[in-house]
Amino acid sequence: MPNPTIAILGKPNVGKSTLFNRLVGSGHSIVSAEEGVTRDRIYGRFDWCGREFNLIDTGGYIPSSEDIIENQVRLQAEIAVNEADMVILLVDGRSPITTSDQYLAEQIQKSEKPYILAVNKIDELKMEESAFDFYELGLGEFYTLSAQNNRRVGDMLDGVMAKLPEKDFKDEHVKDCVNLAIVGMPNVGKSSLMNGLLQEEKSIVTPIAGTTRDSIDSFLRYNKQDFRLIDTAGLRKKSKITGDIEFYSTVRTFRVIQDCDLAAVLIDGDKGFDNQDKDIIRHVIDSGKGLVIVVNKWDLLEKDTHTQKEYRLDIIGQYPMLAYYPILFISVAHNLRTREVLKTSLEVFKERQRKLKTSDVNDFIKKAMAYHSPPILKGKNITIKYGAQVHHSPPIFALFSNHPNDIPVQYKRYLENSLRDNFGFNGVPIKISFRENK
Repeated sequence: MPNPTIAILGKPNVGKSTLFNRLVGSGHSIVSAEEGVTRDRIYGRFDWCGREFNLIDTGGYIPSSEDIIENQVRLQAEIAVNEADMVILLVDGRSPITTSDQYLAEQIQKSEKPYILAVNKIDELKMEESAFDFYELGLGEFYTLSAQNNRRVGDMLDGVMAKLPEKDFKDEHVKDCVNLAIVGMPNVGKSSLMNGLLQEEKSIVTPIAGTTRDSIDSFLRYNKQDFRLIDTAGLRKKSKITGDIEFYSTVRTFRVIQDCDLAAVLIDGDKGFDNQDKDIIRHVIDSGKGLVIVVNKWDLLEKDTHTQKEYRLDIIGQYPMLAYYPILFISVAHNLRTREVLKTSLEVFKERQRKLKTSDVNDFIKKAMAYHSPPILKGKNITIKYGAQVHHSPPIFALFSNHPNDIPVQYKRYLENSLRDNFGFNGVPIKISFRENK
């Protein structure tokens, strides 16, 4: 049965991310003493009494603020309420009721969805009385808890179970997805690309660089294939990371790369291809993930008939391996070729899953050695007896040689390039393991 979706709402710094992490069981949301750290909707899953739930952690809700970020956060909370089957309104039991608490309580009642009022930061029994004031919100019974100390969280979850009877729920999470991470430096258009593909305001988009701090998941269907899109916090050089928040955002982005099937690395076409772009791409390749290079803001460049070819050659000149990876030129702002990202990503995903027949691999080895045999080193006549593809996603080939440790790097590179020339694997890292033929 599809899983019900629960959204955690509340003003900043009431412990929403702490509760989210407590339920999901991992540090998925950024937790900091700084107010308003969580800006986007963060998705996770948890299990209670043998039943699975989807969970959304929202940005802090400040309805009266004119600040551009806080207004966008308010929008995220509204969307989360619309997506959720149930809402947990989390309030700070150590602080008096605020107008934000009252406003949220009113909006939850208007939504006519099941809800739980949870009074957080009640760490001890003697603090229970202070929670009685929250009856003033008009939401009826409430649950006291301490997300930080895991006090009475289970009682609240029992309340959730009671208000969400067994029935069919809309399931936003789809199995067998193409897990596509959208990564790149800050302000290259990652969130805008994601919103354009989804055609909804799933991520916060403002002109301020580095708006997205956490990684957020969304789902769509393209060409009969389900995609899970992951919009990640902008990556920047370690020397430019200030404070714990950006540090953990970067750590989380690299974790996303580890978990994805392939990554679309966005490059600012107006600024050009630089060392930080290369570092991100190198991390994707070293992680064995599929790679699509996406040059955004193509509309900002003065162009002629050769500009795209020259730009591509410049990237390959700086990073020769990228000759075997797709490079797209798009403009998210003008919706120019953005759907090519999904089309190409699906092609790369299928390439990453390919498994060659052992007979085809051995025929390739014979032809490759006949065309260019390994060099003789230190009087050793190196031969490669046979080989096979031993893994896919990413593809790994085991080649058996009489002197595997003496094969020079140049010859290994020749074999890898020849493999690509013969079999494709466009956009996919290839690993060749040379083993001793015994």
